[in-house]
Amino acid sequence: LLAYDGQLIDDARLVVAVARTAAQNGARILTRVAATSATGTSVQLTDQLTGETLEVQARTVINATGVWAGEVDTAIKLRPSRGTHLVFDAAAFGNPTAALTIPVPGEVSRFVFAMPEQLGRVYLGLTDEESPGPIPDVPEPTSAEIDFLLDTVNAGLGTALGRGDVRGFYAGLRPLIDAGEGRTADVSRDHAVIESDSGMFSVVGGKLTECRHMAEAVLDRALAARGVSSGACRTRNLPLVGAPANPVSTRRASGDLPGSLVARYGAEAPSVIALAQCDRPTDKVAEGIDVTRAEFEFAVTHEGALNVDDILDRRTRIGLVAADRERCLAAAKEFFA
Repeated sequence: LLAYDGQLIDDARLVVAVARTAAQNGARILTRVAATSATGTSVQLTDQLTGETLEVQARTVINATGVWAGEVDTAIKLRPSRGTHLVFDAAAFGNPTAALTIPVPGEVSRFVFAMPEQLGRVYLGLTDEESPGPIPDVPEPTSAEIDFLLDTVNAGLGTALGRGDVRGFYAGLRPLIDAGEGRTADVSRDHAVIESDSGMFSVVGGKLTECRHMAEAVLDRALAARGVSSGACRTRNLPLVGAPANPVSTRRASGDLPGSLVARYGAEAPSVIALAQCDRPTDKVAEGIDVTRAEFEFAVTHEGALNVDDILDRRTRIGLVAADRERCLAAAKEFFA
């Protein structure tokens, strides 16, 4: 069965597009800034690069910090769940064009997915393991999780994959609401809006796929509680940057563009090339990597990248494979020279 699902090229690119669209509509976007304390009417911010502090006053404060929500409001009890993916060369799976879905033995409605992705890769996931204790900036998969994913996917393959086929991996933490018992795999993925004693609102739980719904829910609740008048929420169908209907996506393509560029930037793809000031903008950043030099520059000029880690690990997914990252490092450094 070939289904139209899993069409998001890159979740990090979606987050950047949401932030840029918010800025386009008047939001002030601050990166590398931590909320060191917060109430219902103010937030103490600390610039992580300079150490400078700033207090922001507001009629309404919303805590949307995901798995870290409980550190901003200690009354919130979350139960982080770790989800791990493994990264393979697509050739290891026969260069698939559709996802492979394999049931987890002995489970109901749990599957392992092998998803064809950009850069000639396949991502294999997903685990669901409780992750108690301090929340790491970069979660790491366990050896048992790697074995679980390999054992499960091999049940559906003619040729078994081993650890030597794994090119990279990554993990994330789900901000599940603590229900007190049971496995994290059985905890609801629904979101909740919580008002603290200080009057701060938090939105917790949920999934990336319902981000617009969650935003609307917490804003409706917060604005009503504070008596802030506003029109009806209009973000349900608001086109993000890169969508043809977004005002920034007006430049026409002057020639053939790489399909990979269009897949990542949509209608904004012509601008990525046209606005580039670097030498050889359409050249690849490294042999076998279908990311152009113009994309590295665009990450700096339009997407807030402040260092090579931002480019390689957060604006592109090159860094998921260490060998690929090393080959592209010099090109990334060029844009911060």
